[in-house]
Amino acid sequence: MRMERMLRKLFFITLVLCIPAGFFIKHEHAIFFWHKIPSIDTIFGFLGAFLLIVGSRILSFLIQRREDFYD
Repeated sequence: MRMERMLRKLFFITLVLCIPAGFFIKHEHAIFFWHKIPSIDTIFGFLGAFLLIVGSRILSFLIQRREDFYD
């Protein structure tokens, strides 16, 4: 239980540090306009992962059968 709490804390610290770090990294040859926005890759990745998790929970709720479905 303690290891899980430590890993969770490390994850959130890393997440919080990645967003300001994006302000120091510039795309020299940005092809698309969104590459000029600081930390857009971090935000896009976080939102994508969040939507995958939420979508899988919703989908499992819709598809999952009751335990006695075949009885």
